[in-house]
Amino acid sequence: MKTLGPALLLLEAIVVALAIPVALVLDGGGARAAWTLGILTVLLVVGAGMARRPHGVEIGSALQLLVILAGVVVPQVALVGLIFLAVWITAVVYAGKAERIGAARRAEAAGRAEPAGSATSEAPSVDG
Repeated sequence: MKTLGPALLLLEAIVVALAIPVALVLDGGGARAAWTLGILTVLLVVGAGMARRPHGVEIGSALQLLVILAGVVVPQVALVGLIFLAVWITAVVYAGKAERIGAARRAEAAGRAEPAGSATSEAPSVDG
């Protein structure tokens, strides 16, 4: 999730930011909708920066829930949040699988590599 998590959160931030003018038109010019989505966009961008840290999955998951909860103010955003939550869960599951496969391959490669100096190779004798 070192690359996919931040990229997904940044994409979500762009979608939420682009929803601000739509929410203003649909909500009759409500400043509350604009402020909610603006703050949420900033949180998603900051979360994308923090997503590479050890608790990145938890931060991203909390942000997914915040996007869904923003549906209280702008109902259309709840649908966006549910879609991104599904993508987030899929990314977390497949990233975990990829990390396990990578660890197994590294362990297998380390098991095959012989430590330097432990191999004793004798030069063939040439008797003539």
